[in-house]
Amino acid sequence: MLEPTFMFTIPSLHDGIPLNCRIYHPHQRFTSSSNVQKQWGSRGAIVAHPYTSLGGCYDDLVVLSVVAELVKIGIVVGTFNFRGAGSSKGTASWTSKPELVDYISFTGLFVHYINDTVPPSSVEPSPIQSRAPPGLTRIQSTSAITSIPITQNLPAALLILGGYSYGSLIASHLPSIEAILDKFTNIAKGSVEAEIRLRAHSLSTQWNKGAHESRKGQGLRANHKLGDSTRISFGGEETEPGSRRTSRESRRSLDVIRRSVDRSRKLILRTQCAEVDTSNEAQLDFKKIAAPQICYLLISPLLPPISLFLTMFSKLSGPSPFKDGACSSQSKRRASSAMGEHLVNHPTLAIYGDSDFFTSKKNLRKWAEGLSERPDSMFRFREIGGAGHFWQEQGVDAKMRASLREWLQSCRIS
Repeated sequence: MLEPTFMFTIPSLHDGIPLNCRIYHPHQRFTSSSNVQKQWGSRGAIVAHPYTSLGGCYDDLVVLSVVAELVKIGIVVGTFNFRGAGSSKGTASWTSKPELVDYISFTGLFVHYINDTVPPSSVEPSPIQSRAPPGLTRIQSTSAITSIPITQNLPAALLILGGYSYGSLIASHLPSIEAILDKFTNIAKGSVEAEIRLRAHSLSTQWNKGAHESRKGQGLRANHKLGDSTRISFGGEETEPGSRRTSRESRRSLDVIRRSVDRSRKLILRTQCAEVDTSNEAQLDFKKIAAPQICYLLISPLLPPISLFLTMFSKLSGPSPFKDGACSSQSKRRASSAMGEHLVNHPTLAIYGDSDFFTSKKNLRKWAEGLSERPDSMFRFREIGGAGHFWQEQGVDAKMRASLREWLQSCRIS
């Protein structure tokens, strides 16, 4: 069974409630620096789960199947539970707008994590006894926030924004990646944005430490692949509790976070959370990173009328999903553009079955053909015969994964 490399929580930008998250790393071992540069995963993918109220979570079998295929190809994959799903706090909304911001929150974390991680060992490790990866070391208070590495000299990053069923509906309505990154630029001390970026840095620090030990041959056996490490869990807050900015909307949720932290400290053993002292910083000088190339992966996409009921007929791509109005100009441009234009202008794959319970084959095919036939369209689709919405029929999961591999190869991602 595929095990995540990291399990952790982040606060949602919508109201600060904690969302459970995972990151999966491929099992990689490199023997030359050129291989590191060619194969290292500045390539990432996010896979969102089905509708929470119907039992959707990141343990969904279709989600795990897609994650396993992407990791097998060599892509770093992130998953998270929407509000109310699994162990994430809160409850599912009626409009899906909070869930949209949940996805944006994890995207901000994941893009910065990928950006700040370094390639694993370019030298085969020495054959010495392995040990469990150490916990995060303390980030010294004398270390200025501005010293956190922002850019790596690696190939241009690529990010697949994906989802299955309801998750694909949310993924297809995200604002532009530039708008999302703007939200995490020049952020204020104690803000939720700062908490997310600091968590990304703590996670990348843990990974980089393992890569450094592998490079020196001090922490892994020769037959041990980076990515096989014991799961590391992170909870709580990266900033000091007193410095977290509160609001009427999030104060109650933050109390829930702290109570959850107190419980988790008693349950989680052999893990350490990074401590960051930002008491002398009035503003976190996190600069904006370069936007990755975006692709979309939509498994069993939802179309009207079912998609309208799940959003209570609200327009996810309309005004800014953020309470402070950030990203409004980009969101308005997205809303005013032709339906699905971003799916046409970016490499996109939609995979669906011809026996989908929620949307008829006729409607799915009409939608997919309409997007793929637009001039210079980068939209591709695969219709799997005999497959239903839940991909439980014999042999259909293998066909879905084969279609994913074929598309990644055609995009030169794999």
